[in-house]
Amino acid sequence: MSFTGKQLKALNEPIDKRNVSERWADKRKTFKLAYIESWHVIREANRIFDYDWSSETLKMDLVHADNFCVTYIAKVRVIVNGIVKEGIGAGHGRGERVPAGDKHESAVKEAESDARKRALMQFGDQFGLSLYDKEKNWQKTTPPVNNDLNLNTSPKQTKEQPLNSDEIPESIPKAERMALITKLGKLAQSQDEQEIRIFHDLELYCRKNFPIPPDGKFSDYIQEKRHAVIINDFLRPYRT
Repeated sequence: MSFTGKQLKALNEPIDKRNVSERWADKRKTFKLAYIESWHVIREANRIFDYDWSSETLKMDLVHADNFCVTYIAKVRVIVNGIVKEGIGAGHGRGERVPAGDKHESAVKEAESDARKRALMQFGDQFGLSLYDKEKNWQKTTPPVNNDLNLNTSPKQTKEQPLNSDEIPESIPKAERMALITKLGKLAQSQDEQEIRIFHDLELYCRKNFPIPPDGKFSDYIQEKRHAVIINDFLRPYRT
C-alpha cells in the first residue's frame, strides 16, 4: 500500500513553527529542546491519515525505581496504510511525596507517548522529523499557507476553489485551538443555566459534524480550521 500524493505532500511540508514547543534541556538552562506535544502528534495523524491508523504498545519495562523516581522504557508500533514503524521512548515519574501509583502511571504514560511520537516521526516533518536537525533549519522555513494538496492546480487556482472531499483539511494552529478550548471550558463550567444549555446544544451540534465516537470528548476532536469556524459560527448569535 502507498500514500496518496496529497498525503505525501502534507507529510513533507515544513512544520508550522507555531506548533513547536520548547523546554530547557538542562538545569543550567544553557539550551532549549524543541518538541511537539503528544496530543498534537495524534491530531496531525488523525488529520493526514483520516483516522485510518493504529498504535500498539509492544513492550513496557520498568528499568529503574527508587524513592524519588521510577523510569519505564516503552516500545510502540504504528501502522498506517499497511506501513509499519516502531519507536522506543522513556518516561519518568518523580517526587518523594508522590504516591507510588501516581509515579508509575505518569512514567508509563510518558514512555508510551514518547515512543508513539518517535514511531510517527518517521513518516515526516509534520510529526517532528525536522526537529532532529542539529542546524535547526526548521526555524528558517515558512509555514505552509494552507493544506490544499491538489497537485494538479496552481496556488492561485486552489485558493479560488472550494475544498474537495478528498483533500486533507487545514490544521488549526495550537494557540488558536487552546484559546478555543479555554472558551469552551469556561462555558461548560458556567453556573448560568442559559450558558449550560448553549454548551449542551453546541456539543450535540459538533457530534453531528465531527467524526466523534459516542464515548469521546468532543473538545478532543477539534483538529481542523473548519471545526473552529463551525463552533464560532454556532456561538456568534449568543455573543453580547
